[in-house]
Amino acid sequence: MRRYTTPTLRMSVPGDITEADIRVTITQGPRKLIKRGPEVTATYDAEADRTNLSVRLTQEETGSFVAKKEATVQVNWIYEDGNRQATAERTINVHENLLNEVIEHGEN
Repeated sequence: MRRYTTPTLRMSVPGDITEADIRVTITQGPRKLIKRGPEVTATYDAEADRTNLSVRLTQEETGSFVAKKEATVQVNWIYEDGNRQATAERTINVHENLLNEVIEHGEN
């Protein structure tokens, strides 16, 4: 992930979790970002028996992470019956951006 960009993170988990309450957590040191609800798109692929997840980050969110240090990503979900599951932690690299600022759409 590159700072001050708007990447879409994609991951998948086994089984169908589309009816669960899903949270995607990204941490780096004391910084913790949690995406949930409409911020997480979950689509079940019956053929592969996997749920594909996507999460879009904002410029402000990616800009809050420190470059040249890894961030950790994990998916947690809980079903209506209280059964909670989680993936293993995965790391992603955070890269610098030469323009370290938010660009407002339409700026000249």
